[in-house]
Amino acid sequence: MADKILPDGFEALESFQPYWGAMTTQERRERREAAQMAEIERFYAAMLDLASAAIAHLSQFPLGAMPAPSGRLMALLLALPHAAMAIELHGQPRAPFTPYPHNVRLVQGPAHFG
Repeated sequence: MADKILPDGFEALESFQPYWGAMTTQERRERREAAQMAEIERFYAAMLDLASAAIAHLSQFPLGAMPAPSGRLMALLLALPHAAMAIELHGQPRAPFTPYPHNVRLVQGPAHFG
């Protein structure tokens, strides 16, 4: 049987998973910087609506032992702060007055989903 994309109850987020479900901090930052603001806003609104439920769901698993659908949900949850940065801080996908593209690379993130 094929693996579900996301856990039950999070079907509204499935369309965002291919783009926003990046597994590293570097990829999540790159995706925010490359996205259009309208797409960031759509993801932000959808994810924010389900963030509390996602945290409650994910709290039942150790970080290194999540089922694949829950791991994909975790990746989406970790993309939320990147979207929030664009929405709440910058008002655009990238920091104002910074060159793009640039050579900034995050070479090591947290142990899980880093």
